[in-house]
Amino acid sequence: MAQRLPKFIIIQSNLNHRYLHLEKVNPTAVDSLRFDGDYSFGLETRFEVVPATTGNGLVHIRSKQSNRFWENMGGPNGWITATAVKPDENQSSQCCTLFQPVYLDSNSNKIVRLLHVHTSYYVAFFMGTNQTNGCLNLISNSQLTDQRDLFTIIDWQSIVMFPYIIRIKGNNGMHLKAFSDGFMDYNFQVANSPEFEYEVFPSRDGGICLKSVQYGKYWKLDNNSSWVWANGNPTMDHHINTVFIPTKLDDKTIALRSLANNTFCASRTANSKVNCLATLFTYVDEYATMVIEEPVLSRTIDNVIYHLTDARIYDEHVIALANEEARNKKGEGSDTVKLNLKHTERYTREWTASVSFTLGAKVSLSVGVPEIAEGKVETSYEFKSSYQWGERNEDELEMGSEYTVAVPPMSSVKVSLMATRASCDISFSYTQRDVLTNGTVKVYYKNDGIFKGRNAYNYRYESAQHALE
Repeated sequence: MAQRLPKFIIIQSNLNHRYLHLEKVNPTAVDSLRFDGDYSFGLETRFEVVPATTGNGLVHIRSKQSNRFWENMGGPNGWITATAVKPDENQSSQCCTLFQPVYLDSNSNKIVRLLHVHTSYYVAFFMGTNQTNGCLNLISNSQLTDQRDLFTIIDWQSIVMFPYIIRIKGNNGMHLKAFSDGFMDYNFQVANSPEFEYEVFPSRDGGICLKSVQYGKYWKLDNNSSWVWANGNPTMDHHINTVFIPTKLDDKTIALRSLANNTFCASRTANSKVNCLATLFTYVDEYATMVIEEPVLSRTIDNVIYHLTDARIYDEHVIALANEEARNKKGEGSDTVKLNLKHTERYTREWTASVSFTLGAKVSLSVGVPEIAEGKVETSYEFKSSYQWGERNEDELEMGSEYTVAVPPMSSVKVSLMATRASCDISFSYTQRDVLTNGTVKVYYKNDGIFKGRNAYNYRYESAQHALE
């Protein structure tokens, strides 16, 4: 079976282990692509792989934040930017947006080089200074002397998105509690205390780092044993001893695998320590399951900012919503006929964000509703309601009316209520305000929202007259 990239991906540099970000504001080039910045699972690090219509394993790569395709901007450095509005498969054109993934392992699609088809140059990490360092550019094969052109592909579907603050319940019904000596154990019922709470941060290789809220220390695999302690200090490079790869088991349950030793965290009793957190096996057993809870009483989403200039409109097509016909079989004199051209049109919309769990936190959403009109997107009325991310919201609108038509003698007139239907994807940023169970209010500014909508517009009547035989 031919190798292929996942549909949605995060790209990690094998040189500095950072994720590729879309940088819309960069003096190097507009909409630069750069291995830099904090680890994030937001839209700025997410890309869609679009197979070429010509086949042969060639692909286009589109930013999920801007909906623009990768292309070569030319010039001496050959910057690769996310600026192409539509894909271009003309391989002889500088505007060609085709890339060929070159897999380093015949049995895996994880480590790749990316060949720019038009130039036959490889995409690489630019070794520069300031804001050019880490940008994507093109380089010939003869110039490659390090891992600048090697990338780790992370399947977005494998990413587990956590709330900012969590509690963890073990298989014995007890919650994971942190202690001042660094040990964590499953020996206590949960209390409204930060000793049971952990902050979650995105990290390398699709993993996460966790920090004890009470002690401000990060989870870390001990170098000389299998214990996992909450005694680590933050590191800029996210050392592998502090990185854990989650596997989602169901809507509320996960297992965590240490990136350092490839074994799963589990409750362990040994050396006078009872039910303490350690890494034990390369498989998930009953002691490795973790139920994720969120200490949130309420959540409000507001200050939604749609990136309308990056909106993607697709699946546009003209459709007849209602058809009626009137006939006049008289030899002379026109007839005036009323036709019922009413139609109930369904508008659909949904808002999604980067969440992997259904944990029961009540969300109050206050947001404008985008609609497509005349080939562009405009924000119309306000939507205010309790909402679950990804829930489909629908409205039914009655369109059309009674239409009066004059029918000439020995003729028929067919009248249609016409419209254009289309779908749109729009990225958005927003403010999330959480009220925690201890009364603390946390405010986060997030950039991971996608609005999906479908509606009809450009309603109009069209008529056609035919002679009766």
